[in-house]
This record gives sequence, structure tokens and C-alpha cells, in this order.
Amino acid sequence: MTDAVRASAADGGPAGLSGRTHEREVLDGLLRGAWEGRGGAVVLLGEAGAGKTTLLDWCASAARDVGARLLRCAGVQSEAALPYAGLQVLLRGVLDRATSLPERQVTALRGAIAPDDAPVGDRFLVGASTLGLLDELAAERPVVVLVDDAHWLDLETVDALLFTARRLCSGSVAMVFAAHEDAAAFDGAPGMPMLHLGPLTEEEGAALLAGRAPDLHATVSSRILGLAQGNPLALVELAGALTAAQRDGSEPLDAREIAVLPASWRVRRIFDERIRALSAPTRLLLTVAAADDTGDVVLVMAAGARVGVAAGDLGPAEMADLVRVSGRRLVFRHPLVRAAAYQGALLAERTTAHRALAEVASTVDDMGRRAWHLAAATVGYDEEVAAELVRTAELFRSRGGRAAVAAAYRRAARLTEEQEARWLRLSAAAAAAAEAGQVELAGTLADEARPVSSPPAVARLASVRAALEHEQGRPESARLLLVEATSEVTAHRPALGAWLLFEAAAMAWEAPDPVAAARDTRARAAGLDFGDHPVHRGAAGVLDTLAGDPVRGAPAIREFAGYVVRTRHERSLTDQVRLHGWDMLLGEYRSVHDEAVALERECRADGAVGVLPRVLLRLARLRLFLGRHRDAYTTAVEGLEIARDTGQRHLATMLSGVLAVLGALDGQEPGGTGGHEGPSGGQGSAGRQGPDLGPGVGPNPFWLTRAHGLLDLGLGRYDRALQRFAALTGGPHRHLMVSVHSLPDQVEAAMRLDRATEAEPTAERFAHWAEATGTAWAGAVALRCRALLTADDAGTEEFYERALAAHEGDGRPFEEARTRLLYGEWLRRAKRRADAREVLTGALESFERMPAAAWANRARTELRAVGAAQAAPAAIAASVTRLTAQELRVVRLAATGLSNRDIGARLFLSPRTVGYHLSNAYPKLGVTSRAALGALDLD
Repeated sequence: MTDAVRASAADGGPAGLSGRTHEREVLDGLLRGAWEGRGGAVVLLGEAGAGKTTLLDWCASAARDVGARLLRCAGVQSEAALPYAGLQVLLRGVLDRATSLPERQVTALRGAIAPDDAPVGDRFLVGASTLGLLDELAAERPVVVLVDDAHWLDLETVDALLFTARRLCSGSVAMVFAAHEDAAAFDGAPGMPMLHLGPLTEEEGAALLAGRAPDLHATVSSRILGLAQGNPLALVELAGALTAAQRDGSEPLDAREIAVLPASWRVRRIFDERIRALSAPTRLLLTVAAADDTGDVVLVMAAGARVGVAAGDLGPAEMADLVRVSGRRLVFRHPLVRAAAYQGALLAERTTAHRALAEVASTVDDMGRRAWHLAAATVGYDEEVAAELVRTAELFRSRGGRAAVAAAYRRAARLTEEQEARWLRLSAAAAAAAEAGQVELAGTLADEARPVSSPPAVARLASVRAALEHEQGRPESARLLLVEATSEVTAHRPALGAWLLFEAAAMAWEAPDPVAAARDTRARAAGLDFGDHPVHRGAAGVLDTLAGDPVRGAPAIREFAGYVVRTRHERSLTDQVRLHGWDMLLGEYRSVHDEAVALERECRADGAVGVLPRVLLRLARLRLFLGRHRDAYTTAVEGLEIARDTGQRHLATMLSGVLAVLGALDGQEPGGTGGHEGPSGGQGSAGRQGPDLGPGVGPNPFWLTRAHGLLDLGLGRYDRALQRFAALTGGPHRHLMVSVHSLPDQVEAAMRLDRATEAEPTAERFAHWAEATGTAWAGAVALRCRALLTADDAGTEEFYERALAAHEGDGRPFEEARTRLLYGEWLRRAKRRADAREVLTGALESFERMPAAAWANRARTELRAVGAAQAAPAAIAASVTRLTAQELRVVRLAATGLSNRDIGARLFLSPRTVGYHLSNAYPKLGVTSRAALGALDLD
């Protein structure tokens, strides 16, 4: 080897880190940020042996050097189906420090980490609780969290830790995940920085090899470099496994039959051989340790004692550098060693190990682990073990472990011999997998359970399959599945059939041809007897509305919405949120808003973080419709952040669409992806643009089209505006509320271009809808459209005056201000300057209060045209407009007297992050303490 290569090897740092300069720089920056109070996280992705574990060891060494608290865990394949198994290993030793968290978070965290009678609730609440606990620990000294083999973690732990990691904006916490390059849960996760560990270059590999095996013959070194394919662990282990004759080149390497294997498998082959060289008791003890995920050496030894091995049998494995014991922790040298110890064992040895671990789990009151170990130890059918898995599934359900519920029911089905019982358990597994977002698994399980005959199971499977079809962009296929199930179920369970029909109507709402889908659904259900059920009438009302008959559909939808509200406490919070708000189709925004506020309050109180973004989406839209633009903005940004943090991309696109419309009303060109400034220039949370939605995710296309149309209309680009609104109102999705709201805009744009023949039928459509719904604001806007279309002056003025009278108290200040603006423009053209000035001034004040800068500028231009004094933009709550969305949410809650801890509990932030936002907000508001907030107008 050259002197240059040897010098490079000397500078390479810990074994396996040669060539990882960039990765170490990134990790060093992450750790230094934590020392300085800037939290953050990163994901290391690479093949087995790429150096991920070595980089984690390097981080651990750096953490110990500065006295940071180190928390570490690793995923284990055999226990990936146990909810919060990884989190238990990570946080069990510090759970006593969680007592300072809000009570709901303490309960959730205890239920996840130390299972007892405490309910867990939402897995994302567990993530918020984890964030709070880490924040408490970081108040003393920096915290470094290292997670190895993250691709083998249970889904609940993954969701909780990713939620935590994405919210590390302040505080002294650094998180590093290491996962296989094919780990779907981590690769491409929005909001998470990724480091992909590729193969070492030949020079980097040579430097590493020079440091570990400087005596290799040049030809042998070259051969090892070729075999390792840039895999650091393969380089180290292949060199270490050589005999003396192979090192000096006198014995060919091909004699070991390693040339045809991938690099990671070559390393695995070496570990297999090293384990096979151990005694039988030591091999069996390693199998027991590999089948356990806790790493608790006392538990492993207790299980080992049950199979006839003793603590002394671990010594040879330690001497062979396969495992190490530190305190109560037993750690495998590398994940591939664990894989070799478990997968290389005979089936009888693995079942013996799992049976012993099940017996130990029984003694420590861990019934979930006991059931899984019993299942792993069972070959063939066993109803007793299957029944225990079913009981475990329901235990997992109470702890929020949807993925674990699916896995438990699936394994129980495999152990079930009786056919109908097996199908029922598979249907339960499919439903749980769908709820957990495991789309492919849910589809597979639903197909396996297809012959099930129980009406509830038929309905459940139909809902699961429909949800999967909808998720994959096939709402028409979903509708047909639900209609078919409706026919099958209704004769036995009319009420259940009515709910399936309603689901089918909801899918028809999104079908490529909604009108045809609605008619087909009605025709297929025509001969079925649903009894006297409001859900059936609600479905019929939705189908009538889709088919173009809102007069007939409105009363049934109103009745259904009332039924849902009256019976809301009979169903889960998730179902309440799913069924709420259908009366938005009737323009009933005030009452729906109040109900949504109650649901939001309940979500926050229950810690239902995963459900909250859907409620916030509804609230953001309602506040937009009600002219509360700044509130709509802060609500949409929070919903967008939580949707991103919980991986709900569909909701993220919808919330981004609301932000696009709000930006357009404020004069901003709508963008195609996640960043959005707030009303009057305020930026998204934490002083940056809106949350990253991930690649390929932008605003909902319907809302984006509306945003472009509104901006065009506000800026006088009438021809472009007309094209955009016509695309919304004339396409197959003309029934959507975003399209209905665009009808009056289309009328205005057409009349600006003197195209009354296009405006008249559009105005008639809106007037028909307004009459059917009976809402005051819609009636007022319909009158405004009539005013635009009326040719004689007396008639025009009468319609404008009637419209303004109808607007009084209608709860739509933006629409009222637009009516005033149009009336004022007409008065100016009629040379009635004084009257125009009065009406336009009222419009300007309304637009500035909302704010809606683009429209305020139009009103200001009209006022100049009638000779009004030049008016600068009103300084309404000027200091408040400088706050980010998150800062505004925090200061509003702080002004009510809530502590940082209570604010954090409501917003699912750590108390330290709340303090960070307050400290940034005070100088913007011109105050120095929270006591002064109460005197400010924060609305």
C-alpha cells in the first residue's frame, strides 16, 4: 500500500468510518446543534454493513465525551408486531421523569411503555408525549437518541418517533435513525433529512483495509476490495476471516466459496461460521437472545435457564466478539450477528427459545410478548394460542396499536383450523391493517377473507376494500364494491345496509362521472328495504344533490346531519369526525363551525393527534368561508404541519389548497408546492414557509384552480379568471362546494367581459342552489348576480340594496364586502360619487380587517376614482401580522393565562418549544412578558 493510503487510514477514525467524511460532518453538525439548543434529526439509509451502526457508535462516543444523556434501541424482526416494543426499550429507564408532563400525556406514555390499565390513545399523542419527555430530560443536559435497525421497529414506535423527530425545532435533543435502504417508512419521509450511505470508493476501501489488515499481500488486498463491493463491514470481516496462508496469497480466496455472494451475505456467511464453531449451549443461548427484543440480560438468562443453559455459556460468544454485556444490557455486535444467530438456528431451536421467552413473559406480566412468543413456538393449528392472540389484539387496540392488531389477528387466523372463524379473524386483520395505513397488507388480507358470510364481516370487508380502492385513486371501483355489499347485507341488517349505501353515495361524490354514479347507485338500491332510517334518507339526499336536484336533496341531508350530531356520542371520535359536516353542502357554515370547534376541543383533550388534521381542515375552510382569513390561515398551517408530521399526505394537499386560496385573496400568486405566506405577508410556523409536504405533493387541484381564478379576478385579469371558473363549474366535479362557490365569481368575470349570455345560465344555477338551501348569504349573493345582469339602473340599484339587506348578519363578511365593492363601482359609473364613497369605504374596511389585500387594493383604487383622500392600508393589529402562525397560536393561548405546559399539551409541542415561540413573539408585539398579552388585541 502507498504511504498516502496509509496516511488516509490513520485519519479514518473508528473502524468502518473511512470515507464517511460527509456523513460525519452532517452528524457532527446535528450533535453540535443539540449542544447549542437546536434540536434535529437525521435518517441514515444503507445496505447491511454500510457503516450505519458504526456511525451510531461514533455518535454515542461523541455524546459520552460531552456528558450528554444517551438513549438507544434497535428494532428486532421477531417482535416487530408488538406495539411500542421499541419505545419500551428506548424510554423505560427514564419513564419516571415523565411526571411533569400534562396528565393525558403521562397516561399515554405510561400505557405505551409500562403496559397496565392505562389507555394509550393516539400513537401520535405518544409521539407528542415522547417529545415532552425528551424536552424535560434535555433541560438538564443534551439528549442523544440513537435507533438502529429502525426498519424492524413496530409501526407504533416508528410513528411516535417520527412525529417526535419532525418537531425537534428547539431544545437540546438530537435523534439519529439507521435503517435499511429499502425501509419504506423512512426513505423519503417528508420533513426528515436523509443520508444515503453508498459504497466506499476504491481509495476509501483501501484506506480502511490498510488500517485493519496492513499485512495483506497486494493481490489479496485487491481481491478483498473487489469482493467487498465497497461495503465497509465486508472489508473488515473478510480480511479478519482470512487464514495466514490466505493473507500472504499462497491460498486462493475462492476456496471459501465467497466470490458469488453479495457483500452483506458474505459477511453473514462469516458470522454463521463463527457461531457454528461455538458449543451447542452457547448457540442456543444466542438464539434465545436473538429472539428477544428487550436486550435485558436478566430476562435472557432466565429464559436460558429454562432450556438448560447457564450464564457461563455466554462467555465464548463474548470472546468471539459476537455479543457484549453492559450492565443489564445484552447487545449484539452487529444486526447481522443477530440475524445469523436466529435465522441460522434450527426450527426446533427457535421454537424452544420462543417457548422459554413466553414462560418468562408470563412471570413479568407481559401478556403481549407471551402471546407472540407462544405463536412463534407453534407449528400447525392451535386454537388456544389463537384465542390468546385475539385477546392480545384487543389489548393492543386499547393501546392504539392498529398495526399490532392486524398482525395479531393475522397470526391468529393462521393458527385457526375452523374455516369461518379463520375468515372472520382475517377480516378483522384487514380492517385493522387499513386503519394502520398498511394498504397492500389490508388488500391481501381482505382477499384471503373473501368467502366470509357474516353480514357484519361482509360490511367490514367491503368498507376496507372500498377504502383501499379510494386510497389508490379508484373511487368508482370503491362505490361498486359498496353497492354490491349493500345488496348482500340489507336483507339481514337494514341499518348496516343503510350505512353501506351512504358510503357508496360518498364514493359517488368523487367518481369520474358523479351524476352517472349517483343514478346507478340509486337504481341498484331501489328494490332494497332499509326501513325508516335517517341514514338511508341521508344517502338518498346526497345522491339527489349529485344528480342535480338540490331542492329534493337538501332536506334529507339536513336531517342526516342533525341525526349525526344527536347520536355523536354513540360512535368513536374518528367516526364522529368522518361523518360530521355534510350540511356544509347546504352552506350551513356557522352551525357546522361551532360543531367543528367542539370536535377540535375533544381531539385536543383526548390527544387524538391523527384525527385532528381532518378537523382543522374543516375549520380552516369554514373560517375562510366566514371571512376569518387570519384564523383560517393559522388553522390551516397547524393542520398542514400535523398532517405532514403524521404522514397524511392527502389531507396535506387539501390544507395546502386552503392556503393557496388565502394567499390569492391577499394578492399572492398561488404556488404548486408547500410554502405559503400568511395573510398580509406573515410567514408559516417558526418563521419559515409552510411545512414541507414531500416530493410531488402540492395543493389540491380544484382549490388551486379556484385560487388562481380569484387572484385573476382580483387583479382584473377577467378572461383568465373566466376560463378557470368555467373549468371548475362546468366539469364533472361541478357539485363540489369549491365549484358552487365559483359560480358567482364566474358571473362577475363574464359580465366584466360583456358576455351576459354566458353569465345568465351560471347565475340561474347558483340561484337554484341558493333557493334549495335557503341560506341567507347565498340568497344575498344570488341577488348580487341579478344586479350584475340587470340592464336598467332602477333594477340594478334595487337588487344591490336588497342584497346588502340580506347580507346583514349572514356571517359572510367577504361576500358582503364584495357586494359593496361592486355596488360602489356601479354608483361611481352612475356619477353618484358621494354614495359610492360611502359604500366603497365600508368595503375597504372589511377587506382590510380580514385581510384580503388584493380586494382592498381594488376598493382603494375605486375610492381614488371618486376623489377620496389617499388612504394608506389600515394598521389593524399591525404587530399581530408580524407573528408566524405558530407564534400567534401560542400567544393567544398564553393571553388566556395558560402555562407553557398547558399550551404545549393543546398544540402537541414541548413546553420548551412554547417558550421559544413566546420569546420570539414578545419583541414583535412590543411587550416583555406574558402578563402584557392580555391587553393586546390578538384577533
